[in-house]
Amino acid sequence: MSKIKRGVIVAVMAAGLAGATAGSASAATGHLVLRDTAGYQRVIDNPQAGCGQARPGFTHVTNRTNAPITVYDGPACEGQPVTVPPGASAEVGLRHSFSVPW
Repeated sequence: MSKIKRGVIVAVMAAGLAGATAGSASAATGHLVLRDTAGYQRVIDNPQAGCGQARPGFTHVTNRTNAPITVYDGPACEGQPVTVPPGASAEVGLRHSFSVPW
């Protein structure tokens, strides 16, 4: 096999692996459930990585994802953080935003 052909095959395989890694890291897998004191419930399927807003706010988190979810008492993932591990539920006080690590 020529050096050029071998180089092309290696480059294609590396690009495929990088793409597979990036695709699986773009969201947590599962459901994030945010509930307020009135019982209103918001379910987020496969939440995307980064910061999310929840208006008017929430007080209870059920984390049915494969990632730890951090919730904040301020908007834009600012303020006092509380982390809810995968598979856990927690009363978190009044919160307005959340972050997903991947």
